[in-house]
Amino acid sequence: MAPSYSTALQPPTPAPKVNEKDDLHELRNNGFWAAVITIGSYAYGEYFIASQMQPDIRQESWIMMRSAVPHLIFSLLYVAGVTWWGPQYMSTRKPVSGLRPYMMAYNAFQVVFSAYMFIEGGLSGWFNTYSWLCQPCDYSNNLQAIRMMHIGFWYHFSKYIDFMDTVFFVLNKKNQHISLLHMAHHGLMPISTWYGIRYHPGGHNTFFGFLNAFVHTVMYLYYLLAAMGPNMRPFLWWKKYLTTLQMIQFTAVFIHAMIPTVKECDVPPALIGWVGSIAVLFTILFADFYIKEYKKKNINNVKIKRDNDASYSSPNNCAIDQKSMITTTTTMSHDSHFTNGITRRVTCATVSNGMMAH
Repeated sequence: MAPSYSTALQPPTPAPKVNEKDDLHELRNNGFWAAVITIGSYAYGEYFIASQMQPDIRQESWIMMRSAVPHLIFSLLYVAGVTWWGPQYMSTRKPVSGLRPYMMAYNAFQVVFSAYMFIEGGLSGWFNTYSWLCQPCDYSNNLQAIRMMHIGFWYHFSKYIDFMDTVFFVLNKKNQHISLLHMAHHGLMPISTWYGIRYHPGGHNTFFGFLNAFVHTVMYLYYLLAAMGPNMRPFLWWKKYLTTLQMIQFTAVFIHAMIPTVKECDVPPALIGWVGSIAVLFTILFADFYIKEYKKKNINNVKIKRDNDASYSSPNNCAIDQKSMITTTTTMSHDSHFTNGITRRVTCATVSNGMMAH
């Protein structure tokens, strides 16, 4: 007797649930490398900038501008808090409810604050008197130079406000959003902007902050719309282009930072190398994110759709009942989305006397 067999369609195997321990392991790994990058940035600043340049004496009385050490400590505490302590605490708890109004208020503030920094940076030089090819730093008490120095300080301060992005991810248990790109960016920026504002608070390298403030205005506008809920999803089709804008930003920053290497310009080589290196690092990380988020997902979605279409449309997907010798087809009800169980119906049958049952 031939063995019985069945080729009946089975429900698609659900995607395996991410093991929370593996999730936390990856998160901590991202935190480790973010801490390495942050400490490396501090070491570079101390060895190549603080040892070769004089700090700006106009900032001697400003809060937290005497030493980079507090900024290093705060950055490392942030990294540890959002990749270790916070996720570990939330691992046995449900996501915090009622955060949407606070997220909307935060993102709205960031839109306004980022737009202010962009406009103020433009009015302080980039919209009028600054040269796009070579702009030395003005250390005098000229009103425009003082204005640029002040907006540079607020840009540095904004990097601490940006920490709230990750805090919301932790409270919502969205650990998959706390990527190496995210952590490297947030951990690195307070250190790098401190050295910039302390030793070169104006001129050529402020282009980084000026352009970044514009991109953050657009980015937090997207986050604000997303925080408003599902009704806004039709208006969020441009997420892919936001990532592209980020990559264009860092490419532009790199090209602009490198101009003094081919054109005589009074910009310290240590700062040129630092800004250029940061731009390259983030361009690579954003490109990696873009490929994973859009290219690979699109390929996988097309493959899954093609496989599903082939499975559900094949007329030969019939199950043979050995006792009754009736061949039946088992199909899925697509409308049920597998929430109401499997809907079975006979689509073809062959009886032993050769007659076709319809």
